[in-house]
Amino acid sequence: MDRLESLRSEEEDRAESATAGVLLDQLQEVEQRLLAFGEALGGTADTVTDLPFTEEAGLDHMPEPLYVRHDTEMLNQVTSWLLQDQHIGLVSPYGTGKTAFREIVLRDLSKHEGFVITHLDNPRETTPRKLYQTVLTAAYAAGYSIDQRNYSQVRDGIPWATAEAKDAVHEIVRRVREDEKTLLLVVDEIEVLEADLLSPLQVAGDAGVRLFLTGTPEGKRRVAEIRGTLDSRLRYYEGIDPFSPEDVAEYAARSLAYFRDEPYEGQAPDLFTRAAIEDIHERTDGNPREVRIECRELFTRAAFVWYRTGQDISRIQITPELRHRRFGMGR
Repeated sequence: MDRLESLRSEEEDRAESATAGVLLDQLQEVEQRLLAFGEALGGTADTVTDLPFTEEAGLDHMPEPLYVRHDTEMLNQVTSWLLQDQHIGLVSPYGTGKTAFREIVLRDLSKHEGFVITHLDNPRETTPRKLYQTVLTAAYAAGYSIDQRNYSQVRDGIPWATAEAKDAVHEIVRRVREDEKTLLLVVDEIEVLEADLLSPLQVAGDAGVRLFLTGTPEGKRRVAEIRGTLDSRLRYYEGIDPFSPEDVAEYAARSLAYFRDEPYEGQAPDLFTRAAIEDIHERTDGNPREVRIECRELFTRAAFVWYRTGQDISRIQITPELRHRRFGMGR
C-alpha cells in the first residue's frame, strides 16, 4: 500500500506540472502502475516487457522455465528421430508452440556433446551460399575447419563461389561424422522459404547435415509440391497438442514463479481462479500463443483493479468477470 500511495502522489505532482502530451503522459502513468502491480506481486521489473506473460513482446526467446511440456507424444517421437539420425519436419498451425520447442532444441542440444547445432535465422532472405555459410560457421565454432587450399577464393573461412561452398559443406560434414557427431540445421517457417533454397537444403541433407524443419501445414504442402525428393526424406510430426486447462494453469503458475525468481514446483497460479483458467482455455481452444495473450490482458486488468480500489494485493484475483468490466485508469 505504501508503494501505491507513493505512485498516486507522484501522479498528482505530474498533473500539476506541464505535460509532455496526453498520450505520452498516459503511457508513463500506465507503465508505472503496471510495474507497481508487479512489485506488489513480489517480482521486479524494469520495463513492462519484464512482467509475466510478455515473453513474446521482448527480443529474448522464451526462457526454459516457462516451457510447458504438454505434448509428451511429440517429445518422445522427435527425440527418437533425433537419436535415429533422421531428417525431421515439425508441422503445426501458427501459435501452437513450434517456436518455443525450437528454442528447447537449440538450447538443449547445443549442450549435448553428440551434436553440432546451427539455426537459419532468416529464411526469407537466405541465399544458397548463406545457407552453406550457416552450416560451415557452426562447424568452425565447434572446432572443425576445412582445408582452404582446396578452394580458389576464401573469405572469412567461407569459399566465395557457391559451388565451392557446397563442396566445403561435404568436407566439413565428413569431419564431424568422423567424430560420430551430428550436425543439425534448424530451419523455421518452411512456408516462406524461397523455392530456390529447397535444393540447397536437400544438398546439405544429402551431404550428411541433419535437417530439423518447422512450419505450418501449408509449408509441408509447399515443400512436397516444389521439392518432392526433399519431402520424402523428412519424418513429419504433425499437429502439436493444444493446452489443456491443467496446462494453462501450469503456464500461468510458471510465469508468476519465474517473475518472482522462484522455482516452479507444481504450485497453483495464485492470481487466477480456477474459473478464470477454464474460461481462458475455452476462449483460446488451448492455443498457447492465444493463452499468453489472454493471460496478459487479464493481468493488465487486474492491475487496473488493484490501482483503483487500493486493495491489498492478496485480495486481488483474476476471474472470468474481470474481462467484462469497463474502466479507465483514473481514480
